[in-house]
Amino acid sequence: MASKKVSVLKFVGTISLGLLTGTSYTISTLTIPSLLELPSASAAAKAFRSLASSASFHIDALTTVSGSAFLLAFALSPRNFKHPYLLYTSLFCFGTRLTDYVTPSIFGEPVSSTTAAAHRRAELNRARKEKQAAKRMEASYELLGEAHSDEDTSANGEEFDEDYNGEEVRSEVEFFVRNKLIQTAVSGIGFLMAIVGIWGDGVSEMYVIRI
Repeated sequence: MASKKVSVLKFVGTISLGLLTGTSYTISTLTIPSLLELPSASAAAKAFRSLASSASFHIDALTTVSGSAFLLAFALSPRNFKHPYLLYTSLFCFGTRLTDYVTPSIFGEPVSSTTAAAHRRAELNRARKEKQAAKRMEASYELLGEAHSDEDTSANGEEFDEDYNGEEVRSEVEFFVRNKLIQTAVSGIGFLMAIVGIWGDGVSEMYVIRI
């Protein structure tokens, strides 16, 4: 009974790890880079935020399932069949989460378009208040009302245009792609290790049966 549970856990872990590797590779090489072809930085940034959030959720779920399955398989295996590859493979599964800390040390931190946009909005608001203060000192109250209305309209339009910068969005997307490529490499090594380990288990069982 225990051997059947272990076999099921190995199967679930291997399939989940294969899906994790394939998903990370597809996102990093096909899906995310295509967002840079969108006509505006604002559209690319919003699509990237949505897709990155959804992809991270599914990747984390696959990581948890695959890593937990291999750990349970190692824990439930009989003493003579506690093969180290189960433990190593689970470590590679959970190791994909460490790439969020490894990638910045290799490629540096990306320029966040959200942070930069917030900074630009703060600068625009500060400049607008300074202009309004200067207007109050120089213009009459009647002219100030008209100038204030026109100024708010132009400032709002400028703020909308300055929400996202193309280079900042590209930097963030490229960092995400590099991070997922590293995740793909780590999970791919674990996947190959799982395949070789399961093949070795099959050979061992056949040898035991023959004996």
